[in-house]
Amino acid sequence: MFGTSRLMCVLTMGAIALSAQTIPAETVSTTAMIGIATGQTARLNLLNPGVLPPALGVICTAEVTYFDGAGAVKKTAPVAVAPGTSQYVDLHSDTDLDLASASREEIRATVAMPAIPPPATSSSATPPTPAACKLIATLEIFDSITGRTEALTGKVEAVGSVVATPVVN
Repeated sequence: MFGTSRLMCVLTMGAIALSAQTIPAETVSTTAMIGIATGQTARLNLLNPGVLPPALGVICTAEVTYFDGAGAVKKTAPVAVAPGTSQYVDLHSDTDLDLASASREEIRATVAMPAIPPPATSSSATPPTPAACKLIATLEIFDSITGRTEALTGKVEAVGSVVATPVVN
């Protein structure tokens, strides 16, 4: 009986500690919806402006995801952007969306950047801090054959920071 009571106490204390723990997830930003038609490509450009010398810049990592108007994932790709450079992720209307001739689809792109967990010495109730990087996003739609830009948007909205807290029932 004493062993059972001790086991219950250990399990209860473990559950309490686990329920107080926060797990950093990521900070997510999204573009507005934009139309893409047959023969076009969507390109999400990410610029890491870096910092002025002599300070050292940080390589920013993120995950780019394209969604259709119904919220279905169409393409996902990881990116790493060095200071002072840019990277892009393309979504092709023919291969990625498989659009039929003379059709179009509404899309949007998200940029998810990992949060920085608090130092191991801080209390478990300390929330994660936002990513140390800043990526500037533009979403353009261009003609796949000529390369001519047909639409451009630089507005992104923060969806917010996601922090998962385990729930113990």
